[in-house]
Order: sequence, then C-alpha cells, then structure tokens
Amino acid sequence: MNDLEKISQELNNLPKGWIVMLETSPEKMLEVSLSTIKFLSDEKNYIGIIVSASRPQKNLIQLYQQKKIDIKKILILDCISKSQSLDLEEASNVIYLESVSSLTNISLAITASIQRIPGDKFVFIDSINSMLIHNKPEVFAQFIHGILTKLRIGGINGLLISLEHETNKEIHAEIAQLCDRIVKI
Repeated sequence: MNDLEKISQELNNLPKGWIVMLETSPEKMLEVSLSTIKFLSDEKNYIGIIVSASRPQKNLIQLYQQKKIDIKKILILDCISKSQSLDLEEASNVIYLESVSSLTNISLAITASIQRIPGDKFVFIDSINSMLIHNKPEVFAQFIHGILTKLRIGGINGLLISLEHETNKEIHAEIAQLCDRIVKI
C-alpha cells in the first residue's frame, strides 16, 4: 500500500470534526503533506486552512501547482514570510502572520478563517516540529490544546503533521490524547 492509499484509507471513514496527527520521517514529510492536502481538497472537496510554519506561501503555491492541487480551495496562514522580510504578494488566499512564535495571532487567524470559509474544511498545522523550534514546549502545548478544542467544539476537521520520534515526548502525548487517530506513514 502506498502513502496516498494509506492516507485515503485512514481519513475516509472518520466522523465530521475528526482530528488526526500524521507522523512521518523527515524525508517523506513534504510528500505526505502534499498528498494529504490533495486528497482532502480533491477527493473530499474540503477547503484547507494551512498553517505554514515551515515554508513561505510563494513556495507552497508552487508545490501545490506542481501537484495539481486547486489553490482556490486553499487558504494559507503564512507564518514565515513576514519574519524573514520576504516580499509579501497580495493574494486573496494568503494571510501573512508576524512569526511562528505569535501563537495568539495564529489562533485568532485560524478562528477568523474558519468563520470566513463556508462548507466543509480542515485546518492543517504544518508542522508541530517547526512550531516547537520557535516556542516553549509548555506554551505550545497550551496553544495546540486550545486550537484542537476549538476545532472539536466547532466540528471542524483538524490535521497535524509531526516528525516520528522527533517530537518532545510530553508534547507528543498531550497532542496524541486530543486526536481521534495517529497515522504513521
């Protein structure tokens, strides 16, 4: 079974409002992220809210286009470009946030995006490990707990990606208990 088949099998029969953590190796992380977003936007017809802590919007859009992911179904919360002083291109599907460590602003942007987008959607946090580099583990755990609780209450699908065996054990346990499923790819 290839990665895409495993992703579709694992995500296919979940009840509305599911929360899943994908665990993968550093070598497969990008491919797993792209395959999952493609599956959810194409097959499930969801709109994706992507919290990008690892790549700037410009790079993500190029990758999505290469994978033939419909970028009209994607809203990117770019946590990289501003903090790296990159050119901020005006686009209707991008919100630039100050930095990966601005957790309150990220939380507010997620909430506003959820309210703004009609229909079935998912929030994809890419990646737990990148966010942990910029935030204290206990503060990040509170942030993730708050986000996942908000998603659960709102019946919004949530997806997190993490490097297998690389995430702080306490943080991993904290996040894992809030998920419906942990998928190792």
